[in-house]
Amino acid sequence: MSNAAAVPASEGAAPAKGKSKLLIILVAVFALLAAGGGGAAWFFHSKNAAAEAAKGEGEEGKPAAKKESGKPPIFVTLENFTVNLAGGDHFMQLGLVLQVKDEETAEKIKAFLPQIRSKVLLLLSAKTPEELQEANGKQALIAELLADAREPFHAEGENVQAVLLGSMLIQ
Repeated sequence: MSNAAAVPASEGAAPAKGKSKLLIILVAVFALLAAGGGGAAWFFHSKNAAAEAAKGEGEEGKPAAKKESGKPPIFVTLENFTVNLAGGDHFMQLGLVLQVKDEETAEKIKAFLPQIRSKVLLLLSAKTPEELQEANGKQALIAELLADAREPFHAEGENVQAVLLGSMLIQ
């Protein structure tokens, strides 16, 4: 009889043990789904918040949608400059590209080109090769070139937005 009593006890324990494993698996699956759903909700909410912030007010109180960020930049390439550097032993050949605000400014650059070229040549001829070898010297040169290129437009603001080096050769 002890055999008969042991069989029913083991049969009754197996279904209880299987139900507890099933319950643990279901809870784990539910927890994973909840965590995944929460993570997805956080991801999309933060993405939407960033998009809303971009649509909101831009700089100077202007709506970001009215900015002209969708337009490609306008560039004016100047002819290469060749000039003797200070000291007389070296010369420099420099290609410049101006980034301008609009097509109207590009046309005005062409009208003021002799004045701009003269200022650039005078500026370059005062530089030494040692000044222009270092990155800081090149950045200072770009800042000075930008100021010279903007000079004819002082009354109209910063129509020349940047001066870019197209080429630079010092011999």
